[in-house]
Amino acid sequence: MILLKVDDRKFGKSNIKYSIVDKETNKLIISGVFEEFGQASDKYYELKDEYGSSNVKMVLK
Repeated sequence: MILLKVDDRKFGKSNIKYSIVDKETNKLIISGVFEEFGQASDKYYELKDEYGSSNVKMVLK
């Protein structure tokens, strides 16, 4: 299971921090900053295409 963790405290703002984590191993795959929240949605669908829709979850933190 892959988790896309997004800092929703900046919803509607810019420079939104995110991290992509393997839930089973709790290993960080990648982290970074989105310029806008719409990029989080785009990344979520990209991950679903890559890992399968049942293997990806978005978590707002």
